[in-house]
Amino acid sequence: MQLNELVPDSSARQYAIQRLAKLLRHPDDLAYKAEEVRRKLAQEKLLIDAQLNTDVRRQFDDVQEGLELLYSTSGQIGRVKTDMQKVDELCHHAQSYLPNFDRIQQISTANRNFVRAEEFYLQFSEFHQQYTQVREMLTDAQENFDQGNFNLLRLHYFLYKLEDFRNRALGFTGVTDIDSKQTLAQMFGGLDGLIREFENFLWMVAGSMYDLALRNRSNVIVQLLKVVEFEEAADRAQEREREGAAAASAAASASLSPTGAGQKVER
Repeated sequence: MQLNELVPDSSARQYAIQRLAKLLRHPDDLAYKAEEVRRKLAQEKLLIDAQLNTDVRRQFDDVQEGLELLYSTSGQIGRVKTDMQKVDELCHHAQSYLPNFDRIQQISTANRNFVRAEEFYLQFSEFHQQYTQVREMLTDAQENFDQGNFNLLRLHYFLYKLEDFRNRALGFTGVTDIDSKQTLAQMFGGLDGLIREFENFLWMVAGSMYDLALRNRSNVIVQLLKVVEFEEAADRAQEREREGAAAASAAASASLSPTGAGQKVER
């Protein structure tokens, strides 16, 4: 039997030829060393087979362990599902046990709305004072710009709180009459101008980054970068919110359209 029949792979056959050439360097080695070479190669084969068997056994054990873990996880998920169904059933039964559950729920909702209205009223009454404090902080920062004695993060934080309250207030009230809209617009009218002043101040700081670095005011540069990072994250969040609202509106329109409503086909 030829070597190419025993070792069909060309690379493996070439390796075998090189290995035999190293072991049998002289013609006499074929008569005196053949048995020793055969015995050595048989020992190496036994070692390789043992190592392969060990690796296969280890991989088999890992696969079996993974399957057992997957099976146990599936059982745990099933038990959690069963427990949640029991909790839901108990919740429905508890509602039937209380004769005035609907009234209690209405009172609880009214109480939560009252707490929200009280918190909104307190914030509404303190808005002008907080607005004045933020404007004074911004004016002081503008006057002390050359000294770099200001805190951009503090300014941005309080200004963001005012803007967030303004947006929540306009959404919370839901007013429709003209007088109420004019009152809210008059109250929050100065906030837009204050925001524009702060943005202009940020541009002023950004244009002076080189001078700030020369004066070892790296803290102001870090504050500027933090503000920009926060605003970019807020813009991305608003964009995702708008896309979600647009998708929900499109889905609602599709469900109300004649094609999406599932008309009955005439025969």
